[in-house]
Amino acid sequence: MTSRKVLNGVLTLAVLIAIVGLYRLTPTQKDIQDPTPVNGVVGRAVETPRFTLTVDGVRVGKKLRIPRSSPDRESRTNFVLIDATVTALREPMYLKRVRVLTADGVAYLGANRTGLDQTALSGAELAPGIPVRGSFVVELPADKLPGATLQVMEKSGFNELEPEATVPLDVETPEVQDVVQLTTASAS
Repeated sequence: MTSRKVLNGVLTLAVLIAIVGLYRLTPTQKDIQDPTPVNGVVGRAVETPRFTLTVDGVRVGKKLRIPRSSPDRESRTNFVLIDATVTALREPMYLKRVRVLTADGVAYLGANRTGLDQTALSGAELAPGIPVRGSFVVELPADKLPGATLQVMEKSGFNELEPEATVPLDVETPEVQDVVQLTTASAS
């Protein structure tokens, strides 16, 4: 009788361990709906099914100068300009979601300042097969850049399983300039 109770106890414990293991391995709703990351590195093209993105460099400044606009924009943090080249592959598009994810898990969205919708890469209409060079603008503290990653997508909402270009920015100690000049988005 006692050996049967021990066997039942062991089997019950094994079933409970299996249930917990399966629960931890089962994807959550968030896992299912998250964008599909397409990883890249600075200086090389990240190829998603809808667009390619090449990050050329990162510049940081206390003030932002937008061509043909004055005065210079000021921020309580810093302006981070990510110089890049983007090419739409299939059809005309806009990149609606640009953000920088810091090492501590905080996401900073692309800046939404007056004048950027006409000059920054996030406001540029991308035509298929024509590379557009320019800058993404994000406001965040410069000391948050080490370990930060750029994330770029076409859609800002309803982006389940959409491709997301993900590029670690590789900035260890950012050099903060007094004023950074925005590179206006233009065809290369």
